[in-house]
Amino acid sequence: MMVMMVRPYETKDLEQSLRIFCEIGWMDGKDKDRATFEALIDGSASFVAELAKEVEVFVGTHTGKCRYLESDIPFSAVTGVATSRVARQQGLAGKVTVHAIAESANNGAAMSMLGMFDQGYYDKFGYGNTVNHRIATFDPEHLQVPRLTRSPKRLSKDDAKAMHDCRCARKRYHGGCTLDGIGETLATAICQEKAFGLGFKNESGALTHFLWIKPKAEHGPYNVWFSGWETHEQLIELLSVLKSLSDQVHGVRMADPPRLEMQDFLSRPLATHRARRGGDFDSDVVSQIWMQCRILDLPVCVGAMKLCGESVSFNLELTDPIEKYLKDADGWKGIGGNWIIRLGDTSTATRGSDDSLPTASCTVNDFSRIWFGSSTAEAVSVTGDFKASAELIQAIDRIVRLPVPIVDWDF
Repeated sequence: MMVMMVRPYETKDLEQSLRIFCEIGWMDGKDKDRATFEALIDGSASFVAELAKEVEVFVGTHTGKCRYLESDIPFSAVTGVATSRVARQQGLAGKVTVHAIAESANNGAAMSMLGMFDQGYYDKFGYGNTVNHRIATFDPEHLQVPRLTRSPKRLSKDDAKAMHDCRCARKRYHGGCTLDGIGETLATAICQEKAFGLGFKNESGALTHFLWIKPKAEHGPYNVWFSGWETHEQLIELLSVLKSLSDQVHGVRMADPPRLEMQDFLSRPLATHRARRGGDFDSDVVSQIWMQCRILDLPVCVGAMKLCGESVSFNLELTDPIEKYLKDADGWKGIGGNWIIRLGDTSTATRGSDDSLPTASCTVNDFSRIWFGSSTAEAVSVTGDFKASAELIQAIDRIVRLPVPIVDWDF
């Protein structure tokens, strides 16, 4: 039997880690791969699994902040889980991922998020779905925005720090995340060889708002990969930049801006959709869920719930699926067990039970979805494992009325 060892990533693991990324198609063996990988792991907490003294699994995490209502809580993003061709179907990726999640919790992250390759795999580690992410393809000529009155500045990978700082300073709403360190922004800028940025700076030379764009071909579609802006006036100016390209570019693919919809900025969107259906510049909208989250520190996360309405208290019998995968060496033990939850203008989660209170039972997956605002108690009582009286379900949903969580940072 081969012995597996899970440990932190070391610089000596670079070549074998690059091999994994090439094997799974994340990299193509070009010279830029090394710089991309080194940027990606800069400031990260990364872990590997050795099998027969060869690195066969790589898992990376990044710390950051997540906006919850009007405050920020510390979170950790799982930014990459990569398994080589010779280590599939052996449970190795899961073991490294669990260790990485536990280390995030040990280091103070109150929640964890990730982008899933498909629904189901990460459920066993306590993750639940967030919300649909909408990406529209449209003809920039149809943007109903003012004519551009000044020229934007060109941006490249050399401007990664300025772009990262701008992304972190952007207007964020409930669910909006930032990642610490410029690594993820720089890695994206390096690996997308034909991508470019267009943006604006203030009088002191600081970047205030910008777009990072990856073109598919001469006439598009142009894919707006990420952006940064603090005011709606700045957003409008960025849309004017896209409109200024419309004499050559016939399609732009872009996610809905937070709390807004691209359709509201377009003239005749339905007629355009019908006319272009099935073509290279199809103006259809893609709407999918590909991000998941889970709570790592229940008292911290519940404590961020500053809610309006009639308060509600209940016992919560919480099951944490990740616990059966954790080892003593991981330190963190998960968050399963009996809790007393009080939701109101001041919310708390404390260990124990109170015989005078009603009781609910569920998995961390379901409670994380309710807490984040991506589902309701009623919904997960139908689709998940949430069990409580109808009266308690209604009471929870009356007070937990959160804005739709908008992460606005892909990882």
